[in-house]
Amino acid sequence: MLVYLVRHATAQDRALGLPDPSRHLVEKGIKQTLKLADFCKKQLNAPQLLLTSPLVRAEQTALLLHQHTHWPEPQKQAWLIIDTLPEIQHKALMELLKQGVESVCCVGHEPDISALLALLLNSEAEHFSIKKASITALELTSAQAVLLWSLPVALL
Repeated sequence: MLVYLVRHATAQDRALGLPDPSRHLVEKGIKQTLKLADFCKKQLNAPQLLLTSPLVRAEQTALLLHQHTHWPEPQKQAWLIIDTLPEIQHKALMELLKQGVESVCCVGHEPDISALLALLLNSEAEHFSIKKASITALELTSAQAVLLWSLPVALL
């Protein structure tokens, strides 16, 4: 299964005192996501599924991807919410694989993406630093994961 992991784009600052789940994308985050969407539209085949954390900033990132790439409509997944154990996320991906899903894009958060990458690639989370609005591609089988590439939005 081809897996794209996308970190949500830049959102309102935590220092504003807003509840974390309701922090929205700021103008910079919208621009980042549109840049990411342009890359995805030109360079990637649409995934079968577009899954997102239910937190507003991730939902908005996924929705912009959907609207500007013609990717599938985003589906909220509780297992993509911030601070979910990588083992739970891995189990959810394995379920998708068992169901015959060939490609999926998951929009989530840091440090969760790094923790999941570390688990899948038998490494340490400290070896990864996934920037906002970045995309990482992996080939996932029941036996292993192979990192194909990882691109920060600044290089798109």
